[in-house]
Amino acid sequence: MTWKEKTCGNSTHYMKTAITTILTLILTISVYGNDGVYLTRGGVIYPTKESKISLDREVLSFSVQDKICRVDILFEFNNPENVERKLMIGFQAPTAVGDVSENSSNTNQIADFIILANGQILPYQLKAAECEDCELKEPKDFQFSQFEQGVFVYLFELTFKPGLNKINHSYSFPASSNVEFDQFYNYILTTGAKWAGGTIKNLTINFDLGSNKYFYVNDIFGENANWSIIGSGKVTGKKFDNNEDNGRMVRILSGRLQIEVSNFKPEKNIEFGIICENSFITRPTDLEKLKEGKVFGICSLSLEKEIKYSKETLKILRNTVYAQYCYSFNSKDLKDYFAQFEWYIPDPNLTMEQIKMTEEEKKFIDEIVIQEKE
Repeated sequence: MTWKEKTCGNSTHYMKTAITTILTLILTISVYGNDGVYLTRGGVIYPTKESKISLDREVLSFSVQDKICRVDILFEFNNPENVERKLMIGFQAPTAVGDVSENSSNTNQIADFIILANGQILPYQLKAAECEDCELKEPKDFQFSQFEQGVFVYLFELTFKPGLNKINHSYSFPASSNVEFDQFYNYILTTGAKWAGGTIKNLTINFDLGSNKYFYVNDIFGENANWSIIGSGKVTGKKFDNNEDNGRMVRILSGRLQIEVSNFKPEKNIEFGIICENSFITRPTDLEKLKEGKVFGICSLSLEKEIKYSKETLKILRNTVYAQYCYSFNSKDLKDYFAQFEWYIPDPNLTMEQIKMTEEEKKFIDEIVIQEKE
């Protein structure tokens, strides 16, 4: 049984972690440092031996709420033979590493794992191993470390009838995070190449991270892929450099991102996430940095006590909260300033009274107002 995964060094820039392929689920981001929490991640199920069965279609849906990613998948496999074929299928979940507890390192963080075929939920065996090619044993036989990644493995048997076979798969896993990213998620897509032909004939991916979000998706799908918004929002022209694949920044007011691609050869894995949950731009120490419009930076909503902010900076910080809710400003200076950001989509019908801020945002604005008065 193989488990191939790219590893990344201490993440002072961007995660280089990858997500393998279609029916294998690898859960933990492989950064062995204490500057982040690298939990589990999702992926595709895969045949443990060579297969004549092809993956004709995959409909993959990610739904994120409260930093938990729910994954729902429809697979359509084609068995070209006139007889049934039984295959042993694997699904891998790496152990948690980084700034995590010993208990977390020894806990399988995949939840609600279900494989459903022909209307029946399939039984599985949960095993564990010290490495991708190591002997599978009972999980109780291991004591994993936060610095040495092991793997949990789901094993189950699938029977493929002649012709088209529809398989439903679902599970959930928590977000990873580090010093630069509030939350990020990985999905192992490369294992899709283990099926006959090495391609996914028709791949559809849905990303639902909630309303009023600004997130990135690494662009591994090629020029022929169709990126579209189902709902209100836009795929911006802003690129996010992760040192490997240029991520695309996506602004969602309400709805989801959908990516469609045909005859796709999965050579890299999917990575997506939110850089700053509370702020779409850097919370800087001076106005010049703020004007750069970067999406990197500190994401907490609070003012630094030791910093003396200018009136102009405080004004920008306060109105950034309203801009993220699409408020259309009357003053020309604020209009011009926020117009430089592609995430800013002003709504001329929105009134200040209609904006429903979080308690954290209200506290942040009150903090700014106090300093502005001083």
